[in-house]
Amino acid sequence: MLLQAGGCPATLRLGSRSQLFRVTPVANPHRCKRAMNAASEKAGFTSGPYPVPEGPVSHFYRETESWPTEETVHLQQHDLEQQPYVDLIVAGAGPAGVAAAGRVAAAGFSVCVIDPEPFAHWPNNYGVWLDEFQAMGLEECLHAIWPKAKVWLNSLPDGEKFLDRPFARVDRPKMKRVLLERCAAAGVTFLPGKVAGCSHGEGSSEVQLADGRKIRGSLVLDATGHSRRLVQYDKKFDPGFQGAYGIMAEVESHPFDVDTMLFMDWRDDHTHAPGLEGMRSDNEKLPTFLYAMPFSKNKIFLEETSLVSRPAVGFPELKERLDARLKWLGIKVINVEEEEYCLIPMGGVLPKHPQRVLALGGAAGMVHPSTGFMISRMLGAAPTVADAIIDQLSRPADKATNAGSALRPSSESEAVSMATAVWHATWPLERIQQRAFLTFGMDVLLSLDLFQMREFFRAFFSLSSFHWHGFLSTRLSFPQLIVFGLSLFLKASNNARSTLLVRGVPGVLSMLVDLASTLKGYYPDMTSLRERKDAVDAAARQAAMTAELQSAIAASAPKAVEVSAKTTLTVTK
Repeated sequence: MLLQAGGCPATLRLGSRSQLFRVTPVANPHRCKRAMNAASEKAGFTSGPYPVPEGPVSHFYRETESWPTEETVHLQQHDLEQQPYVDLIVAGAGPAGVAAAGRVAAAGFSVCVIDPEPFAHWPNNYGVWLDEFQAMGLEECLHAIWPKAKVWLNSLPDGEKFLDRPFARVDRPKMKRVLLERCAAAGVTFLPGKVAGCSHGEGSSEVQLADGRKIRGSLVLDATGHSRRLVQYDKKFDPGFQGAYGIMAEVESHPFDVDTMLFMDWRDDHTHAPGLEGMRSDNEKLPTFLYAMPFSKNKIFLEETSLVSRPAVGFPELKERLDARLKWLGIKVINVEEEEYCLIPMGGVLPKHPQRVLALGGAAGMVHPSTGFMISRMLGAAPTVADAIIDQLSRPADKATNAGSALRPSSESEAVSMATAVWHATWPLERIQQRAFLTFGMDVLLSLDLFQMREFFRAFFSLSSFHWHGFLSTRLSFPQLIVFGLSLFLKASNNARSTLLVRGVPGVLSMLVDLASTLKGYYPDMTSLRERKDAVDAAARQAAMTAELQSAIAASAPKAVEVSAKTTLTVTK
């Protein structure tokens, strides 16, 4: 488990959890061969949604921790003169960077994280479905939990929809502290600076910093988020954008139940006030919704969000719409504790893959193309990517142990092969196919006005929990997503079906053309997810049989010695 104890309510300590963040130390770190995707087969891409926690979930709230500082977490500074070469260079000390760095270093490899401010605050508000974090054993990093969520489609009697799925907010300072402490315990070093570029040759990579310093390593991981400083693209990157302006505020009062998270509020009554005709017209063409987290009767997080648009809705317009909405709701803000300006690229092409630079998180295109959520997806993928890196770094290490050669790639072709294997673990064909469908979903959402958006989500939240949970949590396989799409069409109203046909059919055809490349030869000489799983299972069975045989031999050894001794004694006599 990532955390062993804490202040989380006992109702959450239920069910089995995947051990995503536990790394067992090994006696010989350079011979720690791992099956590339052993962790991901179970935790990273299972079919369907995570199981909902057993039993009732109570409303829970505590204040967040203070942000970690140099005084509370002691990070080891990297000395370039003493160590100009490391096994893994990580660009970026965000959640993706430190999660992967700590896991790789715990397996015995040298890891250096480059970031201008390793202790900088993580700015984004992380809202998650409780079952996602519970499945990863991360519920101790939550500071607020709502037993249910709610969606307002409109102000009519049937416009209020309750979602029987607990929602939660991440305690960002605590999660950062825990991940940094893991890095410190594993020996990760930190190099303050800004990456400016990267070059490769003769089996190694060299990362250049903006101030002219350089560091070399066997592999490089880009975890710089949406700035994507090191990964390369071979096609134009043209995403949609989710824009949001939010405030953490102290208010006189608010009309929301504190045990219910407001996931979406598509009502537009606030635009009907005199003088707001322009806002009303703009909102009908390019709608935004309210996302609200009530912590108490006087403390609440409020955010006006554009689900997806191209180009992005500007922050001044989002702020203006939020102000009008709060006035209509009768919410008077006493104090703004924190402001959030959020702009998330959604969809678009993936980075060129494979390539020599590896990636995780936003830099790897892991944002959900239809929702903008990523933190759970990234944390679930981090062990998979880290274990693939460990497995590939072990290749030259094993060779060195056996033949006395260097503990690093001996040629550029070997380094390219290592990077290709990691990219295969990062974006297996099944995930690429899944993302194509989710991007198709984004393209449909881009075309919907306010009234069509309401009809879409009326049908969406009428689906089975298996389908809407799985869609939002990127848990459905491509065949399951096809069934999801057909189920959505059947649940939709006649008007919504017409819209889906007009908007969706061209997108489906385009998606299928794009997916043709995944049918054969996408990753040369690489096996599928199913083949890798079968190989892992076969290896486990063989290991179990070997262990059983060795145990049997060991058990019979004393008897053989006893018989030999008796025989010797008889001969002597």
